[in-house]
Amino acid sequence: MKFHNSLWITLLACVLLQGGTVAGAETPNQTAGHRLLIGYGEGVMELDEKNDIVWHYQQPDIETVYDAWKLENGNVLFCHRFGVREVNPAKETVWDFNVPHEKGKQEINSCQPLADGKVLILDCGNQKLLEVNRDKQVTLSIDLPDGGKNPHNRYMQARKTPQGTYLISYRDNKVILELNADGKEVWRFKLNENDRPFTAIRLANGRTLIPCITSYRIIEVDPDGKITWELDKSDDLGFELLYPVGVQVRKNGNLVVINSDYHHRKGMNNDVQAFEITRDKKILWTLTKADLEKNGKTSVVERGTKMPSHHLLSIQVLGEPEGLK
Repeated sequence: MKFHNSLWITLLACVLLQGGTVAGAETPNQTAGHRLLIGYGEGVMELDEKNDIVWHYQQPDIETVYDAWKLENGNVLFCHRFGVREVNPAKETVWDFNVPHEKGKQEINSCQPLADGKVLILDCGNQKLLEVNRDKQVTLSIDLPDGGKNPHNRYMQARKTPQGTYLISYRDNKVILELNADGKEVWRFKLNENDRPFTAIRLANGRTLIPCITSYRIIEVDPDGKITWELDKSDDLGFELLYPVGVQVRKNGNLVVINSDYHHRKGMNNDVQAFEITRDKKILWTLTKADLEKNGKTSVVERGTKMPSHHLLSIQVLGEPEGLK
């Protein structure tokens, strides 16, 4: 037995010296070779496989980037408080759709690139869901059921489903509505009183994934409204689950989640800003504040506080299907 123990220790030492890991001893401290596009409080950034910021877009007229997408042509499409913009890698604007700069009256919380080249836009100020073509012509306009007095709190995101319907996340009303192209309700899911939905993603199995930002949980519900999967603060992740906003479902079923401290301007103790989790709730990797700041990287700085911004809102794993974001 002593011989076997000595042999095991020798083999383990060899593995460690060669930079390897022992099976079952993974540590979730890197993005495992993934490139990420992230929208945050005042801009958009792309991270490479080492978490280095390799592209960063920030302009004085941009704030609250809830939605950001890297397109097949290499351009980046994103929404901000007063519009939707597409820029090329040289940061030149190639498409721009704007609403009047009237804070408290106008707000764009969501955009989605569609297969036909159009863009789905959630106009919170006018309570309309729009499909807009590349000539900036509105080809479809749906009047939304009333979301309340405050444009900022009416809705969070909207998504067109593979079935051609539209999922609308009502923030203050605490409900997910599914509408058809005529604006008729075809499905609804009422959330708990302490929930505020950020988005709703229609999965291939017909269920709907809903991250809830004030109850700090993510739920999956079937067409009958039954919760079939849930991640919440009672789960032992090794860090605090906080304000889960941007979510993308990978083709293997894993979830990539923003763990934002956006509504905590002075910063929080949560170091983990994003993570990937399996359906059996195993954390595969994390993105931390330290990842965004170390080794003299290009800093992402808030204009107001001049502090590093960790107010992440949208995430996309490049190379994964866009339809599950």
